[in-house]
Amino acid sequence: MIKNFLLITGFALLLTSCGNTASDTNANAADSTLVADSIASVIDINKFDEMAPNFVGKEITFEGTCVHTCKHGGARMHIIGQDPEKRVKVLASNESGKFNAKMEGLKFKIVGILNETRIDSAYIANWEAEILAGSKDQVDDAAKHNHGAEGDKATEAEEKEMQLIQVENMRKELKDSGKDHLSFYDVECKSFKEVEK
Repeated sequence: MIKNFLLITGFALLLTSCGNTASDTNANAADSTLVADSIASVIDINKFDEMAPNFVGKEITFEGTCVHTCKHGGARMHIIGQDPEKRVKVLASNESGKFNAKMEGLKFKIVGILNETRIDSAYIANWEAEILAGSKDQVDDAAKHNHGAEGDKATEAEEKEMQLIQVENMRKELKDSGKDHLSFYDVECKSFKEVEK
């Protein structure tokens, strides 16, 4: 009887160990982690500004209608929900590919990484100084945030005037907010897919 018990126990150990080695278990755990980490958080585009601070640097997904694509190389597009005044800027990446004008008016599901640009009084002062100095190679994240709102063609003088207006508007917005900075969000697109409205 003891011999039968040892035989059954040995057989049971053999069954549980076959095909489920420690390295297999670790690999399965790693696969599960990868799957869990690759799931994007769903953001309601109509509550984007409220939800965005909680997802900075994370992968998100949302749906909305494309209302503008950058005519200069398809590097950006703007997506809206129910309120046409609230736009989400989506940046093309090597992974997503470029955007094009045929996308305007269509609804898309976007997957990407949420980024935040913080604008404080020092940033605004530096930006204004660069505009007044006529720096042609300035990097202007705030102007890029509003790119396309006024149209894609402007002379250098018109562009300078528009940027100075943006500086004053941003300065007022910062003061009215009562905060030490303003946050602007964009999404670095990993993938996009047309969905039916």
